[in-house]
Amino acid sequence: MRAAGEATRERILAAAVGEFAEYGFAGARINRIAAQARASKDRLYAYFESKDDLYAAVTARWVAETVGEAALSAADLPGYAGRLFDSFLTHPRNLQLQMWIELESPDVLHRPGHYRDAWENKLTEIRRGQAEGVIDPSWHASDLLLILTDVPRTLASAVLLAEKRAGENLAALRASRRAAAVEAARRLTTNAAALSQTRR
Repeated sequence: MRAAGEATRERILAAAVGEFAEYGFAGARINRIAAQARASKDRLYAYFESKDDLYAAVTARWVAETVGEAALSAADLPGYAGRLFDSFLTHPRNLQLQMWIELESPDVLHRPGHYRDAWENKLTEIRRGQAEGVIDPSWHASDLLLILTDVPRTLASAVLLAEKRAGENLAALRASRRAAAVEAARRLTTNAAALSQTRR
């Protein structure tokens, strides 16, 4: 793809991220995306065959950014929580996209695609940690992953909301909320390790 064509595709993707993050899949409009990207609808459809195709590309990029910045390691769940918190603040639209998926398509984990693949890879890592005694096997892997996702996301959302208000010490708030996310994951890990020891 030539440079001009790649630039157009990138503008379309960037506009689509904003549109889907703001309105979800159902509320997003192709004409608004095309206008924001300074491209015709025909031009948009030359790169993406349908709204579904465009949404899949947006989801793939969001998942790649999150996985790249917040890889999950069974040996370092606190680190994962901290990195995920950072990623949500760096890419707030990704946070919104995830919330929309859960609202509009709660069955998305059962569909083939980047989101399900990333989720399954994380579950595999958690189960590996459970098998190796790093993580308490009494946890259901899906429940634990939900907690490890929702705590950083909720805390990051609170920071993003606070940024819209005047008079907040945002640096201190970011630091304290990040520390809370890390500590929550640490306590889960520490308690699990202690519980495993008592069971031996």
